[in-house]
Amino acid sequence: MEVALRVRRLARAAVKPQSLLMAFCGAILLWTAVMPFRRAFLFAEFDYNEGWNLYNTQKVALHQPLYPATYAWTAVNYPALSFHLVAFLGRFTHEYLFTARILSIAGLCLSGLFAGAIAKHITRSRAAAWLTGFFLIAWFSAAADAYVGTDDPQILAQAFFLGGLFVYLRGGRQGWALEASALLFVVGGNIKHNLIEFPIAVLLDLLISAPRRALRFAATGALLVALSIFLTQRIDGAAYVSSMLAPRSYSFADGVNLMLLLPTYSPLPALVALAAAWLCWRLPERRVLVLLLGCALVVDTIFCGGSGVDINGFFGLLVAMALLCGVFAVESCKGWMGRFGVQSPVIVVSVLFLSLAVPMIHSGNARVDQAFAANRAAANRFSVEVEFLRQQPGAALCESMMRCAYAGKPYIYDPFNATRFIGQGKLNPEVIIDRIKNHSYGAIQMYNNVDDKLADPEPQMSFTIPILQAINQYYRPGLDNEDGTIYLPRQY
Repeated sequence: MEVALRVRRLARAAVKPQSLLMAFCGAILLWTAVMPFRRAFLFAEFDYNEGWNLYNTQKVALHQPLYPATYAWTAVNYPALSFHLVAFLGRFTHEYLFTARILSIAGLCLSGLFAGAIAKHITRSRAAAWLTGFFLIAWFSAAADAYVGTDDPQILAQAFFLGGLFVYLRGGRQGWALEASALLFVVGGNIKHNLIEFPIAVLLDLLISAPRRALRFAATGALLVALSIFLTQRIDGAAYVSSMLAPRSYSFADGVNLMLLLPTYSPLPALVALAAAWLCWRLPERRVLVLLLGCALVVDTIFCGGSGVDINGFFGLLVAMALLCGVFAVESCKGWMGRFGVQSPVIVVSVLFLSLAVPMIHSGNARVDQAFAANRAAANRFSVEVEFLRQQPGAALCESMMRCAYAGKPYIYDPFNATRFIGQGKLNPEVIIDRIKNHSYGAIQMYNNVDDKLADPEPQMSFTIPILQAINQYYRPGLDNEDGTIYLPRQY
């Protein structure tokens, strides 16, 4: 009899509106995350940088310097720590690509964990903690799926920056928390450097509330940065700083345009975050979230003006919005929304979760089964292309560096950085053109054919026009599909 009563109580609890809404949010999370998480285990390239990261990890594993010179046919403009981490773990997994992809998934889960911990610390609400963490993971999976579960270090770095923000808040903005948060920020910056809005927001928060602590935090951070630069130069090459600061084409207007487009992908979270910022600014404990949002708006707009930057340039802004959305859910239900009978933050957040259908539709992942079937077909084509490249003798020139890497071809050309250095007059394209004329490459791989690249009025160049013209003259298509073309030497 007693057991039966317990079962009935559990059944009644299970059908409470809050439980049902929590289950609904969990279902949305699974819907958004299943495709990028599942795709991570397919043998295919899903981001241009995957092959570049793979080659650089191989260099670290072979004890080759990452930064021997500022301008070279293969260049590195990322910090070194992620390559060392994947190379170290690769000793046990015997695989670099999937090790890095799992680290990306782990970084996103840790980001959700720290976001939830921050929300709980600020709001004292367990529901806000769970839903903020869930929302951050779901939002990234929906709006930034190209970076979720791929060989790219930024999401992993993001977990360290969020960890630093949590330690700063949990430690009461004083004492050991200042040094610990500075350390986590510097470690994150040595994995990927463009999330500097986090330490800037903390520094501004301290300048407003405790200038002496701001000086302590800044001094600790500066010493740790100097130490990390010194160690990287000693281990990975003297050209580290100049490689990181090497110029690229830039347009501030492009950054502004990208920033203005972002709310159209997720309009409701953007509006909710702005409302929460207005609520939080007057509360000192929560002011750092507003500062993070403001710093991210400025920093991300500046970064996104550079060539080669995608939605990853807005990751700090996405994180700030997710944190503010969690706070809004709790505070709105305590305040004016409570007058209309809305007492649970789950109701507000469930509406936010439902709004993730917008970026899911925009990315083409709303039909998860169809999206994964397309990715599986791409994986099959990828294997065919890798095998075709492997059969060609000698070196290869690849726009998709991951195809060349798995075909066993040496790392001799970084299309993005080589092209920008040619445009700056730092490298001579005639070196590549002469090699093309002499058939020094057994194959040349491109994402689309030469004619399409030359005809494109606004080309996304991985090869300069003279190099493309030389390929067109001295090479012929050998394999062609919807993913690109592999060229072979013409026989005269």
